[in-house]
Amino acid sequence: MKRLRLLPLDLDARRLVTAEGSSLAPTLSGLARELEPLMQRELPIPRRKARLTRVGGRCPVHGGLLEFDPWVPLAHYCERCAHAYTGVEHHDWWAMGAQLYTAERAVHAATLYALRGDLRHAELAVRILAEFADRYEEWPNRDNVLGPTRPFFSTYLESIWLLNLCHALDLLDVSLAPGADRVGAQLRDRVIAPSASLIASYHEGTSNRQVWNEVAVLSAFRVLDDQRAFQRRLDADQGLLTLVERGLLADGTWYEGENYHLFAHRGLWYGMQLLTAAGLSLPPSLGDRYAAGFITPFLGLLPDETLPSRRDSQYAVSIRQWRFAEWCELGFAHRADSRLAGLLSRLYDGSIARHSSARARSTADAERNEAPSSLSRADLSWRSVLMASAQPVDAGRWAPASTVLPSQGLAVLRREQGSVYVALEGGHSGSGHGHPDRLGVSLQTGDERWLQDPGTGSYVERTLHWYRSTLAHHAPLVNGASQPTAAATLLAFEERGGMGWMRKRAMIGHDIHATRTVVVCEGYCIDVLDWEPDASANAATDDITITLSLCGDASAVTPDGFAPATRPGAGRLEDGFDFLQQVESVEVDGTAMIDAVAINARGVPSQRARARLVLAANVPATLIKARVPGAPGCRETMRHVLELQGAAGRLVSVWYWQPSDALPAVERVVLNAMDVDAPLARVTSADGTTAVHGPAPHGWHIELLARHARSSVDLEGLIDMPTATADAEPDPAASRAAARALPLREVLAESDYLRTEQDWRESGSPTATVAVEADGPRVVVDVVAYTGVVVPPDGADNPLDNERAQVNADGVQWYWGASNGGWAQAALCTPSDDMVLMTRLLPGSWPLPEATWMALPDDGGWRARFEWRLADLPVAPDGTITFGLVVNERPPERVRRRGQLVLNGNRADPPSAAAYAYLRGDRQSPSHALRLRLRPERGPQLSGP
Repeated sequence: MKRLRLLPLDLDARRLVTAEGSSLAPTLSGLARELEPLMQRELPIPRRKARLTRVGGRCPVHGGLLEFDPWVPLAHYCERCAHAYTGVEHHDWWAMGAQLYTAERAVHAATLYALRGDLRHAELAVRILAEFADRYEEWPNRDNVLGPTRPFFSTYLESIWLLNLCHALDLLDVSLAPGADRVGAQLRDRVIAPSASLIASYHEGTSNRQVWNEVAVLSAFRVLDDQRAFQRRLDADQGLLTLVERGLLADGTWYEGENYHLFAHRGLWYGMQLLTAAGLSLPPSLGDRYAAGFITPFLGLLPDETLPSRRDSQYAVSIRQWRFAEWCELGFAHRADSRLAGLLSRLYDGSIARHSSARARSTADAERNEAPSSLSRADLSWRSVLMASAQPVDAGRWAPASTVLPSQGLAVLRREQGSVYVALEGGHSGSGHGHPDRLGVSLQTGDERWLQDPGTGSYVERTLHWYRSTLAHHAPLVNGASQPTAAATLLAFEERGGMGWMRKRAMIGHDIHATRTVVVCEGYCIDVLDWEPDASANAATDDITITLSLCGDASAVTPDGFAPATRPGAGRLEDGFDFLQQVESVEVDGTAMIDAVAINARGVPSQRARARLVLAANVPATLIKARVPGAPGCRETMRHVLELQGAAGRLVSVWYWQPSDALPAVERVVLNAMDVDAPLARVTSADGTTAVHGPAPHGWHIELLARHARSSVDLEGLIDMPTATADAEPDPAASRAAARALPLREVLAESDYLRTEQDWRESGSPTATVAVEADGPRVVVDVVAYTGVVVPPDGADNPLDNERAQVNADGVQWYWGASNGGWAQAALCTPSDDMVLMTRLLPGSWPLPEATWMALPDDGGWRARFEWRLADLPVAPDGTITFGLVVNERPPERVRRRGQLVLNGNRADPPSAAAYAYLRGDRQSPSHALRLRLRPERGPQLSGP
């Protein structure tokens, strides 16, 4: 018998270990029952292309995902409000799940035939593959959100879909299923080859999505028996091996966070099986990182058995789901890790109620979060049937201890048998899926969440900007602006059982660095935030405001006397202040106390838990409360925030909670933020013990006073060298190229075009001419775009995503900025009859230019003129200014923008190496701006009397 090309598996041997009486036999029987509906009915393959919209697939009341049922395409149920919603947007979202569900049933059925030989399963798999082969060309490759694709709206989804089809065909081929030769020829020609070519045309760098793109393309080449193409792709500079090396950090975690670790590592699992089947393997060091990746997501497990919602993670995901059990099974089969064995014992312990596992509605590897359930091996999928250990794992229950993952940025101290969880954030930035939450703190006691990371809800909702703001996290920010993208450095970590501490440092704003120290003891923790400007900075004390989110709602606050207030922040949507409602404030004089209210993972306030926050600062402070969005799927909540005035300062705070019955409660806290030579905090417990805390040369010193006895604890663990390297984004300052003299005339054509699905020629070869000249006290910009029929915006609201509606129309985006920084003025302009609709892209009341707009004859495109007063532009002292301009083009038959012509100040370095316009919205980097000279450089100025 031939061997499988995609899995390192001997099917004859596998048939023996999955035979009747084995621990995996119930899994096979359950999988067989789930295929029965497909035997009797028309396949749930949608006629329409899947589409992403703000509405589709989400409950309009709660915002949570609607239930997916492959057999109900027109009514979509919300479990929370017990209502079924209808509409084309919901159907188009259902189409994504239906495509993936049906593709997975093909490999599911092929697995059952390969192991049990039931002809009905072979016939079903062949029927699914044949229908996909007949239908693939019907779905149009257009109006996509993230990369070219036919059935979906993003390339990575087609990669998952194609990967399942490749595995199904491989299993049918090797098991000599009737009809496999015929359907294989059709599928290779009509789906696998063209789909692989489409996916290969789009590269997403080191994104988690690119893992799936790579594995799908490599698998396709194997199934196409194209060894040369397989090896060439594998050896490519940004191929699979590069993704493992650069994507997995030294601690074995995927750099974009736990949520994307789970997703990317599942893709890597397919890749590792593929390499092994091809007789290849990873270098040992990378192999160790990959193996560690099976357990690392669970090291930060919260006390309520959910994963932390760090970065762009879903909120409150329980590990008691079949997909996590399967992940532990596959990890243990790869390398026998006792922690994975202990997790499986925990998941299979039957300690919670049994519910539907939802495996029967699985949508391949684009899996959905489901309610926790009791589990067994019978809940596993085709992957475990083929690859899990033959015998069930037998081990004692495992729970994570205090831990630190310096590269990933997670540092956790646990108390009271793991029921108390305190974490300090900061490591790798997480890049595009990271959040600006360096030095954020999380605190949870049992099911009660006092300080939590909300993760991210829908990527197409406006609230995405809240969840991705510093203000939404319990982390410091400067002058109302979310933190810049940067890594944090671990400075100390030591765990002593009853006492431990951790310290991190990060840049939280321009020229401002902060250090946060968290000391965790039994029943309380001490939190010290220090900040100061760089030694070279000239920041005045009155010019700096540090903002720190303290906690959620409260039952009592001292001081009281809140009065209505406004807090605009720095003015950008991503700073989070636009989401504050019913804002009130009160000045803090001395010590403040907040009796906080905890919530559970569903956002329901706790009626029994008690915790108090006591704080004091050595700079003027203002306490603010406001209503803000709750965690995804939860109702709005009250948030308490502290503002601190000063370029340098210190905030000392203590959280204490009702501990377990075996521990004495805290009765009194005395803080010192003013005297640098005195201890910072004195904490007295009900048994009369007083702990006096303060920094020391070796780390942290705790003096313990109990009646007439005196002792001390010295926490060390200082780290001399940074364990996380800085990974700040490239300097966004404008190009330092020589300034261009006016008048200027540039023709934008093929080399300036950022595409979506179609390249420049396929898009009709659009061009634009841009002319800039200074006319006395005015600056004039003329744009003539030869882009065809002018398409105005489809109304003021964008139903597709959280970008402005004008992005998906013909129009122009212009940007002005000083040569030593980012943009100062920017607007998005689109036609409205014979007028120009202009929307400011940056905060401020700076003047908009005079503008005119006119369509060209014969639907050839449009022309526009913009006139500024020179005095209104942010011209640098040397007489130069940076300028950026983008022309958007959309034909009438599309609902999304097709491409962009981008004015580029550095022709030798294109604005995007991939030359794609996906996800750019109305954003344009200053790094490729033109530098223009508008007036002579100022000479030395004489000072007046």
